[in-house]
Amino acid sequence: MKKILLTTLIMILTSGIVSAYEVDEAVLNAITNNQIVDYNPQTKFWSRNLGLNHYVFTKHISIGSGSYTYFTNGGKEYELNSTYEFLYYGKLYAYSAHLLKFFELGFDGEGFTTRELTKDEVQNMFPDVKILLVSEFDENNEITVELPVFRKKAFMILNDTDNDYYKYQFEYYRPENKLFNNIFEIRMPRIMVMSHFKSRDALFPILRVIVKPVWKNTETQNEVYGNYIETTPQVQENAPKPEPIDDTGIDDGEF
Repeated sequence: MKKILLTTLIMILTSGIVSAYEVDEAVLNAITNNQIVDYNPQTKFWSRNLGLNHYVFTKHISIGSGSYTYFTNGGKEYELNSTYEFLYYGKLYAYSAHLLKFFELGFDGEGFTTRELTKDEVQNMFPDVKILLVSEFDENNEITVELPVFRKKAFMILNDTDNDYYKYQFEYYRPENKLFNNIFEIRMPRIMVMSHFKSRDALFPILRVIVKPVWKNTETQNEVYGNYIETTPQVQENAPKPEPIDDTGIDDGEF
């Protein structure tokens, strides 16, 4: 009996080590400071470190707390509203940690163009992550989600509004993947609070995600809800871009 209990305890403790989600290596392979990217206007194809096309851009990071990206080419500077950029199947994408949004970047010969990615497109990059749109939060900036008991799950807050979330972070939470500040992994019921330096005023309203535990009976499929605990708590850059998935839902599985 002691051996069984010890094995169970080890499994519970080590379950938090494995990430609840996987991401395509291309998404994680960021364009770094002083790295160059090429743009071919004929093919509309972006590449890295070649320096062969007329439009060769060098990435720089602005001085200051915002850490915004700007590109240079031929003595010109192009400011972007993003903080993280990557090549994904021949296209240039960006993420803004202050807007909690993903964009596709283009170049029209005069300047950079941006197109906000849809929920489906972002879901295609993060297939294991449950996306929570800001527009889905209620009038109190709250949303309730379910977490199957003894499971670990990843969620993403994706901003589909005009709101700005400059310098917002989750309170009392240290992410395993620090590249995207809008993703959190959870393995126990709690309340996740995203705030601007723990502010609670009207100028910087918080976002609150209530994580509710749920038991699933494999025979009857009846769900019994429990009580939650509140805490303040192969890079494929040159391959064709895959089609977005049709179903954006995440299968929680059964317990």
